[in-house]
Amino acid sequence: MFLIRYDAHKAALYREKLIRQVQADVRDCYQCGNCSASCPAAFAFDYVPNQVMRMLQVGLVEKVLDSTAIQLCVQCLTCTARCPRNIDIAGIFEDLRTIATAQERDVPEHANTFNKAFMASLARYGQLPELYFMALFYLGTMNPKMAMADAPLALPMVMKGKMQVLPRKAKGAGEVSRIYKKTMEKARAREKAVAEAAPRVAGGSAGTRSSLEEAPR
Repeated sequence: MFLIRYDAHKAALYREKLIRQVQADVRDCYQCGNCSASCPAAFAFDYVPNQVMRMLQVGLVEKVLDSTAIQLCVQCLTCTARCPRNIDIAGIFEDLRTIATAQERDVPEHANTFNKAFMASLARYGQLPELYFMALFYLGTMNPKMAMADAPLALPMVMKGKMQVLPRKAKGAGEVSRIYKKTMEKARAREKAVAEAAPRVAGGSAGTRSSLEEAPR
């Protein structure tokens, strides 16, 4: 049996969140597929952009937050530019990535490790010292084979002065660090409040949930 559970309250809650944060409403999507056809990175996604939009419409937010799609999005904005309904699809993907990070979810393909190493390097130095950043990333992956495979790419760049050997702090690095910490604190507090409110919302109106069942023919 094929079963799709439609969580009306989770879908509605997330729609309102998207309206506030990215001024978009997933209900406006009518599944034309322009976003997926235009996406240069869709081949690497587990769900293409229009599938993500449909999953949000029916309340499958948890599955979307654990997907590779939102982590591997390159934010080229092509999907947003070509959407006939003027939905900020790229903004929705970015918001989903922020939520996944704030919830400290285990995301695929070392994306979470990469994001943490990137932001930690930026927050500390106010710019991106590549060697320091990549060292943090490889230590986080605990995969020496990956580091050894990429070493031949890094050595010529170091020899030609294209990468800093010793990281240097940029002017205003302290302010960058303060902004980053404040932003992440707010994001975590927001996600904690949403998580605490969700059981109360679901418990107050559990009788209105519906499901769609389709028996095999």
